[in-house]
Amino acid sequence: MARDQWQDTAGRSEVRPVRPIRAPRPEPRPELQEVLSVLWYRKWSILAVTLLTVGVALYVSSQQTPIYESQASVLVTPIDTGADTLPPEAPNLPTEAEVVSSVAVAEVVADKLGIKGDPKDLLADLEVDQPTDTEILDMTYRDPDPVRAQRLAMGFAEGYLQFREAAASKLIVERAKDLEAQIEVFVQRLKTIQDDLERLPADDPREGTLQTEAASLQNLILQTQVTRLGLPQEVSGGEVIQPASVPGSPVSPDHIVNGTFGLAAGLALGIGLALVRDRMSGRLRSSEEVEEYLEAPVLGVVPRVSEWRGKKAYLITAARWRSPAAEAYRVIRTNLLSALPTGAKSIVVTSTHSGEGKSATVANLAVVLAGAGNSVTVVSADLRRPRLHEFFRRDGGVGLSDVLAGRLPLDATIQEVTLTSSAPKDLSAVSLRLVSSGPVPDDPAELLGSAAMGTVIEDLERVSDIVLIDAPPVLPVTDAPVVAAMTKNVLLVIGPNSATRASVVSARQQLDRVGARIVGGVLNGPHAIKAQSFGYY
Repeated sequence: MARDQWQDTAGRSEVRPVRPIRAPRPEPRPELQEVLSVLWYRKWSILAVTLLTVGVALYVSSQQTPIYESQASVLVTPIDTGADTLPPEAPNLPTEAEVVSSVAVAEVVADKLGIKGDPKDLLADLEVDQPTDTEILDMTYRDPDPVRAQRLAMGFAEGYLQFREAAASKLIVERAKDLEAQIEVFVQRLKTIQDDLERLPADDPREGTLQTEAASLQNLILQTQVTRLGLPQEVSGGEVIQPASVPGSPVSPDHIVNGTFGLAAGLALGIGLALVRDRMSGRLRSSEEVEEYLEAPVLGVVPRVSEWRGKKAYLITAARWRSPAAEAYRVIRTNLLSALPTGAKSIVVTSTHSGEGKSATVANLAVVLAGAGNSVTVVSADLRRPRLHEFFRRDGGVGLSDVLAGRLPLDATIQEVTLTSSAPKDLSAVSLRLVSSGPVPDDPAELLGSAAMGTVIEDLERVSDIVLIDAPPVLPVTDAPVVAAMTKNVLLVIGPNSATRASVVSARQQLDRVGARIVGGVLNGPHAIKAQSFGYY
């Protein structure tokens, strides 16, 4: 393995292995439980999108023009046009439905109802339906005016029958003309034969033939006249069996249907946006996934503590020792002591971003470590926004920055901490010391990277079993990697704001570059992470 020479800020030199470049991990397939946890986490945004979509759907529905619908039903019957086929041929209902929707019928309706304009426009709102296994045509008309909808539905029913009967009457008239023409031909031929018979001499052999033809023509004339007289005088193509009525309520828009559609669309849109946002944010969904990207174990999960709202400094381990949060810190203590390398004493506690609860983790972890009999010193190395002293109700005006700047010796800044607790064990006798941050300097990173900082850590390790160093977040500033290069051991606090793949990987890579080792992670207030295996309490 390739190795390179590295020198820390205290002047110590050592050879450390160069970490290999890791291949990017494939995106894991989301499981149902993970998807449900994402949806629950983003439930309010999903609800907001759903309500907005429903509101838009109802608003659009309320702005739509009400449409009324009226229907008339016609029973279609065969028409006897005097043709040679007996009985009359049954109508073809699909063809008749097309006839109803034709421009020819629309012209009849427009003329009948006195409607101006292009009759073809009337067909846009007409619907013709043929119920299965019937000889009925349902004619439905829709219009913003309920009276007009009724008039046009009834107009198309009557107009269709009028058009059909007119077409049948035309066929009868044409049939009658054909029969009359045939009679005229027969009469002219008979007259010619009769004239020939009068001119024939007696005993002419053609007489019998002409008389036979004349008799046949007389029979044809008689039969054709009977057929002519038998043609129908009136025709009926059907009847209206259900007249159209004036509708009392509109069929469109249907606010219930539109609202339901908006609800379904809103839920789909909200869920889709939630999943897309979660995927784009790269949020870690479980403690196992945190461990995968952190390349270190998750030592514990601290539940939400209501007293921490508003960044209030509250020692939950001293005030409520039987609370789930206090028990979580005891679990972290046990796992941390097991994860530390043999002989290691100093631990940098940091986070990826601010506001993740690193100072609260240092303070409460120090209490449970000291309560277990360890000599613990906590150091406020956050020289930018120090808060650690607030948890112990101590003065933060004198401290580490004074030592690093050479203004005070280390012993002058160490404060003994006496704790009061609700626990059966008296915590007032525990060995817990605090080195506050002191005045905020202009050059925090330079002070923390100085040889004096290495000397401070060595001096505190000689008099302590555990030294917990509260360092600034890793990503915004370089302070934490500088201190971690000296201690080598880092505890990374991961809160809701930093529970993303990019944040965890960036923090790990920055610590890797200085040779620091992440001994474990702490999930603090994990409302966005499905913390598994830590849910007993």
